[in-house]
Amino acid sequence: MRVLAFLLLCALPSTAAAQTADQALLPILNRLSAYERDLRDLNNTVEQLRRQVEGLESRIEALEKAAAEQPAADAGAAVPPVAGSGETEAQQPATLPQGDALELYKQGRNMLLQARLPEAEAAFATFLEDFAGHELANNARHWLATSFAGQGKHDAAAQQFLLAYEKDPEGPKAPDNLLKLGRAFAALGKEEEACIALSRLSRKHKQAPSAVIAAADAERRRLKC
Repeated sequence: MRVLAFLLLCALPSTAAAQTADQALLPILNRLSAYERDLRDLNNTVEQLRRQVEGLESRIEALEKAAAEQPAADAGAAVPPVAGSGETEAQQPATLPQGDALELYKQGRNMLLQARLPEAEAAFATFLEDFAGHELANNARHWLATSFAGQGKHDAAAQQFLLAYEKDPEGPKAPDNLLKLGRAFAALGKEEEACIALSRLSRKHKQAPSAVIAAADAERRRLKC
């Protein structure tokens, strides 16, 4: 009996220590459980945001198709040719539609495809002024920059291509914005800036359309980046 009592007494400190350790671990385990719940919630939120972005891109593509009567120009296509001064003077300035975003966007695209660049510029500038929050606003900014580039207004074009890229660096027009930003910088004699833009395209947008990648690579070789 004395031996049993002695063993029981010896076991008491270890049992008490184990209970103390469990009590100390309990807050840590609770925090870990809370972190796991927060991580699951964060993952769910990220997934929801990803789906929203995909839905928005699909919506923009649908709107652009609805707005254009003719097929959109291929990504990376050359800037429309500059209209001669005589041709521009012979054409009557178009009356811009008021209060209709899609109609205004459509008119700007048609003017651009017809190389009526000053009128395209006016249409897209008006679009951005009147419908800055529209889903097609950044697309309009891309086409405004394109109309600037076609008229030799490379400084204005560079500013708008850069802004369009910064506002949507993962969007479908992001690679083309970088390509044309590089071309605008090159036209301004800013070869270092041009190489930075073109290198970012090759580095960050490996899934870009093959025509855009090929055009960027050709431009980099030309500039000896």
